[in-house]
Amino acid sequence: MTLNDWETMTLQQLEEAVQYHNRKYWVDDSPEISDPEFDKMVEALRERAPDSAVLDAIGPAGAGIEELDPSLEKCPHDPPMLSLDKCYDEATLVRWFEKFEGAAITTPKIDGVAASIRYDSKGRFCLAATRGNGVLGEVITENVRHIVGLPTQVDVPNLEVRGEAYMPISVFDEHFKEAYLSPRNLTAGALKLKDPTRVAGYDIHFFAYDAIGLDVSTESEKLERLAAMGFETAPAELIEHDDLQEAFDRVAAKRSSLAYETDGVVYKADSIAEQVRLGHTAHHPRYAIAYKFQGDVGDSVLREVHWSVSRTGAINPVGIVDPVKLTGAIVTRVSLHNLSIMENLGGEGGLRLNSRVLMMRRGGVIPNLEKVLEAGDVPVELPTECPGCGAQTYRQNDVLFAHHKDDCRSARLKQIEHFAVVMEIKGFGPKVLEALYDDGIVTEPADFFALTVEALCSLDRVGLKLAEKLVARAQERRTIRADIFLRALGIDELGKHVSKILISHFDSIEAILNVTPEELAAIHTIGEVIARKVTDGLAINRLVIEDLVNTVNLVFPPTRPADADGDDEESVNSFSALSKKSVLFTGTLEAMKRSDAMAQVEALGGTSPSSVVRDLDYLVIGDADMEKFNQGWRSSKLKKAEQFNAQGGDIKIIGESEFLSLLKN
Repeated sequence: MTLNDWETMTLQQLEEAVQYHNRKYWVDDSPEISDPEFDKMVEALRERAPDSAVLDAIGPAGAGIEELDPSLEKCPHDPPMLSLDKCYDEATLVRWFEKFEGAAITTPKIDGVAASIRYDSKGRFCLAATRGNGVLGEVITENVRHIVGLPTQVDVPNLEVRGEAYMPISVFDEHFKEAYLSPRNLTAGALKLKDPTRVAGYDIHFFAYDAIGLDVSTESEKLERLAAMGFETAPAELIEHDDLQEAFDRVAAKRSSLAYETDGVVYKADSIAEQVRLGHTAHHPRYAIAYKFQGDVGDSVLREVHWSVSRTGAINPVGIVDPVKLTGAIVTRVSLHNLSIMENLGGEGGLRLNSRVLMMRRGGVIPNLEKVLEAGDVPVELPTECPGCGAQTYRQNDVLFAHHKDDCRSARLKQIEHFAVVMEIKGFGPKVLEALYDDGIVTEPADFFALTVEALCSLDRVGLKLAEKLVARAQERRTIRADIFLRALGIDELGKHVSKILISHFDSIEAILNVTPEELAAIHTIGEVIARKVTDGLAINRLVIEDLVNTVNLVFPPTRPADADGDDEESVNSFSALSKKSVLFTGTLEAMKRSDAMAQVEALGGTSPSSVVRDLDYLVIGDADMEKFNQGWRSSKLKKAEQFNAQGGDIKIIGESEFLSLLKN
C-alpha cells in the first residue's frame, strides 16, 4: 500500500484498514505504518464518511476488551483513559482554542506508553496499570516499581496519577537501537515482562501529565503539585492566542535535542472549570488537542543489505537504498532492526532486495524501515560468517551472533569506538579510529591514554595542531567517574542503571570484579539474568579492565563516616553540604557541564530534579548570568523560584562559584 492507496479503496475496505492498524498500534504494540500515514488514512475516512462508527472507535477504546493480554490481571479506568484529538495546521488549532476562555498550557507530546499509577488511603503506591483499551487496563504493578525515580509515597490519599512511560533516547541508542524498532515498542514490552526485576535494566522513566484526586483550579497548578511530590513532568508553558503556532515551533526546533521521543505538542485549556464545561466525546476530551509533527516519510528501493558487528558482538543488518531526501538531507541507509522484524516486513519469504520500502526518520541519523510497499525479487540471506573475522554465525532469538576471533577487526573497532564515545574522548571518529587500529596505535582502550603527538602525526590528514588537541582530550578524561568507566566497557546489560548500583554498593574495581552473580542478583532491581550477563562480561574483560585501572583515575562516590550512619540531619550535613539537598541548574556553567554538575550532586547524596519545584534547596546559575540576575534579568526558572519564595518557599539562588564552594565542603 502506498501513501495514497486508500483513495482507491471502497469505504468498507478503508474502514477495515483503519480498524486493523488501530489494533496493531494499541493492542499488539507493533504498528505496521507510521503515525502520519495512519492519521492521513483516518482523515481520508473522515472526509468520505464523517459519521462512520469506526471514527469513534479509534484509539484504545476501539481495540477491543477481549484482545487484552489474557495472562495479566485487569483493572477498570474511571474515568476512562481517552485518546487525544489531533490537528496538523494552525487554523485547526485556532478553531479549537476559540472554544474556551483563558490561556492554554502546552507540553511536548511524549511518544511513550500511557499508564495509570495509584496510591492508597495512606499515600502509598499500591497499583499500576496500562491504558489497555481505555476502559480496562492490564495490571503491571511490580514492573512499574522499577521505573526510575517513581515516588512510592505521596502526601495525598487515594491519588491516581496518569502519565507516559518512556525510554530516554540515549539509553535506546546506546543499548537497543541496533536490535529493536523504537523506544516506545521496547518500553511497552518491558512493562509486561514476566520477570519484573528486569525492567530496571531498561532505564524506563515516567512523565506525569494528569492526576485524579487533586484539588486544583488550573492545569498549571496540577503539574506544579505533581512535581512537588517528586514526579517528573514534561516542560510546560502557558500561552495565549497569539503564541499558539510559536509554541509549537519552539518545541519543533529543539525536537532533535530532547532526551525523549516526541511526535507533537499537546495543548490543554488551563482552567479546570473550562475543562469541565467542554467535557469529552467517547474518543477524546474536547479541552485538549495534539498538534502533530508531519512525519519525515519517504519511499525508496532497497538495493543491498550490509552486516556490521556491534560492540556486543551482534551482527546487525543495515539497508542500502536509493538516495531519498528526509529532513532536508539525502539518506542512503535505513535501519532494518532485528531479524524477526526484518523477516516480517517482507511478508512470506522475508525481506527481498529491490523492494520498494517506506522509511521514516524519528529523530535519529539513520531512518527506520517502516514497511514494504512492493516486494522485490531477490531474498536477503543471513551471512554464515562474521564479516570482520570469518567466524561462523549463529542465531540467538532475533539477533545474529558469532564466536568472534580475538583479532576480529569489526568487533574490536566497535568496542574502542564505544569506549571513546562514553568516556567523551572527543575527536576520535570512525575514520581516525580505523587508521589508529590498523597502524597498531590504538588496539585496546588503555592505548588512548598512551597516545603521543608523534604517533598521531604519522596518520594521513592529521597535522600537529589536531594531534596536540587529540592527545589533550584523551588526557583530560584520565580522571573519570567510576560508573561512566564501567559503562564505557561495553558489557551487555552494564548500562547507566547497573553501573550506578555497582559503585554505590562497592568501593573499588577489585570488589566489583569479584562480585558473584548471586550477590549481584540479590541487590534490588537487578535480576538473575542481568547479574549473570554483567559478571560474565566483567570476567571476560578482566585483563582489559585491570590494564585500564593502572592508567586512569577512577572517582567513586564518597562513603559516609561512621558517625554519620544514623538519620541525624546535623551529622549528615557535616559530612557533605549537599547531602539530602535538591539542586537545579540553569544557564551556562564554566567549570563543568551541567550533566557533570548534576552527577556531582548525586554522588554527594543530593538530588537534581528536572524542573523548579516548591521544596528545591538551590537554583544554581552561571556566574555570567548571576551578574545579569543582579541587574534585573530573569529566566523562566528564576521567575518560578521567586514565585515559590513569595509563597513561603526557601529556594536559594546562587552562582556557580558558590556552588563550587559547596562541593568542596
